Amino acid sequence: MDYDYFALITVTTVGLGGIYPTDHLREIAGIASLTGFILIRCTAQYVYKTMSQQED
Repeated sequence: MDYDYFALITVTTVGLGGIYPTDHLREIAGIASLTGFILIRCTAQYVYKTMSQQED
């Protein structure tokens, strides 16, 4: 359950909360956080483009 919580918090870039990675897992957490940020940004951009096209 802790792993799922940590993964969800990291990918959604909300923050690490009460669980902190150690050693080499810190790098993986950084990459997961960056991936989550990129996915959220791309989704928002797609929704914006779709809604803009529907208005025209």
